[in-house]
Amino acid sequence: MVKANITFPDGTKMAIDGTIDDIIKIKEEFNKKKHNNIEEDTLSKEKKKGLKNSGGPLGRIRILINENFFKEKKEIRQILKRLEERAVFYTSQSISPALIRLIKKGELRRIKEGNKWKYVNP
Repeated sequence: MVKANITFPDGTKMAIDGTIDDIIKIKEEFNKKKHNNIEEDTLSKEKKKGLKNSGGPLGRIRILINENFFKEKKEIRQILKRLEERAVFYTSQSISPALIRLIKKGELRRIKEGNKWKYVNP
C-alpha cells in the first residue's frame, strides 16, 4: 500500500491510500471529470448567453480561460485567431483592455518575452 497526497493546479487536494495503479487511475479519472465539467460549464454558459450576449471581449476571453486555452503562453495574435475560428472578430486594441482587467483581477498572467507580451493562466 502506498499513500499519496496530490495537489492539483486548481488547489484541490486529495489523499489516497492504495496501490500505485489505484492512485494513477484515481488521478486520471479526477482529471478527466474535471476537464469534462469545464467543457460542460463552458457549453452551458455559451448556450445560456447566446452569441450576442457573451459580454464582449471580456466574456469571450473568459470562455477561453474556462476552456484552458491559456494553459500555455499565448500572444494576442493567437487569442485573436482562436476567436476568429469562432466567427468572433476583434482587433488587438479592442481586446487589450479586457486582458488588462483579467490580469488585474488575477484571472490571467502576462509575461514579457523579447518585446512581446504573452498571456497564461496564473
